[in-house]
Amino acid sequence: MTGFEADVDRLSAHAKDFDGLVERAARISADLAQALEGAPWGDDVVGRSFAAAHAKPASETATRLTGLAADLGRAGGSFAEAARRYQAGDAGAADSIKEL
Repeated sequence: MTGFEADVDRLSAHAKDFDGLVERAARISADLAQALEGAPWGDDVVGRSFAAAHAKPASETATRLTGLAADLGRAGGSFAEAARRYQAGDAGAADSIKEL
């Protein structure tokens, strides 16, 4: 025995929490992308100076946020799959004992 145990119900329940996080990250990403469309900082000297310093980092951040939503979705799916596999393994072990 390894001493390892898992609370499958809790793991499964918290895996579902990721759905809301995915939606929130996607919404933030979409809002940021919309805010960055065009040149919201203006096309005057100050706006061009601001764009030169901040447009690329803002774009990179928007890209990362889009990736974050996908990563959170995969993490939630991984937790849900781990719960299913653990439960299936536990049920299989219980069935084996019953057959003795």
